Amino acid sequence: MTGNIVTRHGRRFAALLGLFAAGSVLAAPRFANVFGDHVVLQRDREIVIWGEGAGPEQTLSVHFAEEAVSATIGADGRWEVWLPALPASREGRTLELIAGDERIASLRDVVVGDVWLAAGQSNMQFPVRGMVKGMPEADRWVAGADVPDVRFRRVNDKVKADARAEANDLGEAGSWLPMSKDSVAGFSALAAVFAREVHEQLEVPVGIIDVSWGGKPIEAFIPREAFATPLLRKIVELADADQLDELRQLHGGLIVRNPEGRPGSIFNARMAPLGRYGLRGFLWYQAESNAGRGEDPREYRHKMRAMIEGWRARWRRGDLPCYYVQLPGFPPATGWVRVREEQRRALEIANTGMVVTIDVPGEGIHPPDKLTVGKRLARLALAETYGLGTADVSGPVYDGQRIEGREVRVQFSNCGTGLMVGNLASSGSVTESKSVGPGWFELAGADGVWRAAVARIEGAELVVTAKEIASPVAVRYACHPDPLGSNLYNRAGFPASPFCSALEWLPWLDQP
Repeated sequence: MTGNIVTRHGRRFAALLGLFAAGSVLAAPRFANVFGDHVVLQRDREIVIWGEGAGPEQTLSVHFAEEAVSATIGADGRWEVWLPALPASREGRTLELIAGDERIASLRDVVVGDVWLAAGQSNMQFPVRGMVKGMPEADRWVAGADVPDVRFRRVNDKVKADARAEANDLGEAGSWLPMSKDSVAGFSALAAVFAREVHEQLEVPVGIIDVSWGGKPIEAFIPREAFATPLLRKIVELADADQLDELRQLHGGLIVRNPEGRPGSIFNARMAPLGRYGLRGFLWYQAESNAGRGEDPREYRHKMRAMIEGWRARWRRGDLPCYYVQLPGFPPATGWVRVREEQRRALEIANTGMVVTIDVPGEGIHPPDKLTVGKRLARLALAETYGLGTADVSGPVYDGQRIEGREVRVQFSNCGTGLMVGNLASSGSVTESKSVGPGWFELAGADGVWRAAVARIEGAELVVTAKEIASPVAVRYACHPDPLGSNLYNRAGFPASPFCSALEWLPWLDQP
């Protein structure tokens, strides 16, 4: 079939294109803009390929990997086909769109592997070049970045004039970029490290679709139909009515600073056109713009649930994993204390995992060490999604307290072989420190006033006491905007998440 197409490609193909151009509404059939040269298709699941063009009732076929599937263009000018599930393949093959016996479009070097969608704000968008600038050891990582089986598709679409309207397709066609020393500088550093780590372990192609957008709140990434709780419905109602002052003052509300911050706006522009694309899972790094000056981080975990479950509904895969990054330390931001606790509590959402970063050094809102964070994110996915490794792949998470007189005994999940005091050296390397005890612990009595406490490790528990408190009620750890020296780890070398056992006593507002 392919040979026949090549030999007859000339005169008849030109005549066919002329026919398409002659009609007032006809255009040559094409693939949707998410597809391009070097694209990664999701393995082990039926593969949907779609596009638009030409008139209704025209029959097309899509050819790939010895498979050929036909489709008829609908009255709306759109078409789609479903290829059977294919195993992972690093072989670059051609994806062809055929009308009759003529090749209308073809995409080169198409591989089959795992595709992850990366979303969030500027720490997800933060590029490899920024990591190199702020972290000298990243030069070595870039020097080994000729990994063509890792491929990126950056999405830069602007929001529509009516942010409530969904785009049918991405605004521009574009090639996927294979990773190389020359191409990687502009990639999301976090996603690039993650993808390379996963590829090196699995030896299959890994694709990243990056829809991140700096400085934007979580509400912009949530499908509008997922604003289903009373609070979320109120947020949409006030935003649509331009009652922005009332929206800002709402418990768990939102500051809308631009069209890109409106509910659903980024989802509609950058994610809705991808809802049929096969994915292995989601990566998420965001919360800064829900916990900054004047912003209210309360209820953030419920917004995360709406977002994750809304994404899963759109992709029609209720089990798609979502792995996310908890915010690091940032001295000016009291709101980050509360939003980190909201992120910890979001672990109750099924099939999610969280990377803790309070121990990762770096000044400013964009810590450059995305090597440590990306590797932790990959370890999480490799264990939870791919079943590789049996050791702990995330840090201790608060699981309850037991009060015995003056002592509060704290229990954790993800303890593995036990707790330890540790020190992060570089690029994720953690060593045990035996000369100091766990820091950043506080206790509160019935008055709700927090006082510095002393903690010691006893097996899988932590015992916390404070001289000034005879009858403790609550305990918290690392609840400070920038808890420098937070040092509680499990023995696998992963840091404990900050926690507070009394949420009502945790500060949340950064004054504007």
